[in-house]
Amino acid sequence: MAPLRDKNAVQAAGKGLLERIDAVMAEADWSGFVELADMLPQAGRTFLIGAGRSGLVARSFGMRLMHAGLPAFIPGETATPAAGAGDLLVAVSCTGTTGYTEYIARRARELGAKVIVITAEALSPLARDAHKVILVPARDGNIVVRAAVFEHAASLCLDAVFNILVDRLKLDPDSLRQRHANLE
Repeated sequence: MAPLRDKNAVQAAGKGLLERIDAVMAEADWSGFVELADMLPQAGRTFLIGAGRSGLVARSFGMRLMHAGLPAFIPGETATPAAGAGDLLVAVSCTGTTGYTEYIARRARELGAKVIVITAEALSPLARDAHKVILVPARDGNIVVRAAVFEHAASLCLDAVFNILVDRLKLDPDSLRQRHANLE
């Protein structure tokens, strides 16, 4: 394979992804994200789950919740406490068919936690375990492109939720900075 030397091709591919992400965000369930923003400060603890790149989106949002001073945990990590009534699980999955994410969502629900699913598939097995489904409707025929668009759009939507929380909780930059990682 010959090396790609045409920066215009890469730039065009990037612009194409941005256009797809923008189109998906225009159709995203913003009301659902508002509901999530309302639920987060009320939850005893918030657990965030996803696999692969969707898992990275979930972890990234968990970090933002920690910056906001909200208790956020990743199932499977050694310092994660027990879940139960009054807690919230946010599961992120494009297809809603990832076995590990489905299992954690089902288990959280059995334990009394409220389950919120962020997905592109409203009728997926993961969505069936949810108390609330928030759609980020990525529909591209190419699964790799579809997943990339979903993950970027979901991440941006969750960053928007964080920005709303910062305003609602009246957090100033110093309080956010105090919780930012400093052992790096």
